[in-house]
Formats: sequence, C-alpha cells, structure tokens
Amino acid sequence: MKQKLKALIITSMALFISLIAIYAFRSVSHAIDQFRGSELVWKCFAIWIKSIILTQTVLVLGGLFLFMLRKPKGAA
Repeated sequence: MKQKLKALIITSMALFISLIAIYAFRSVSHAIDQFRGSELVWKCFAIWIKSIILTQTVLVLGGLFLFMLRKPKGAA
C-alpha cells in the first residue's frame, strides 16, 4: 500500500512540475508578443522566479509527504 502511495506522490510531483514548465513557456511566449526591450527581460525574469518558487513548493510538499510515509528506524 505504501509503495503505491509513494508512486502516486512521485507521479503527481512530476505532473505538477511538467505543468509549471508548460506554464512558464507559455507565459514567456506571451510576454515576447507583448513586451520589448528591458521590460521583456524583467517580465521573463519574474516568470522564471515564479516558476522556481512553484517548483520548490512542489518538491518540498512532495518530500514532506514521502518523509511521513517512511519506515521508522527501529521497524523491520
């Protein structure tokens, strides 16, 4: 049961990270159409920072769930 739950957590983490990457690429392509020059650089930088924060959030929450499912050291 725990193995299936761990696989589900890892799969959902990969799915969320993939969705974040797709969101970032779509946001950058939309920004390229609307902005020029230094404003484009700052907009892309903001998208990059937001993507990093979202990805780290997914990794921390997934790691927390996986940590809660681990076996205690004394258990066999």
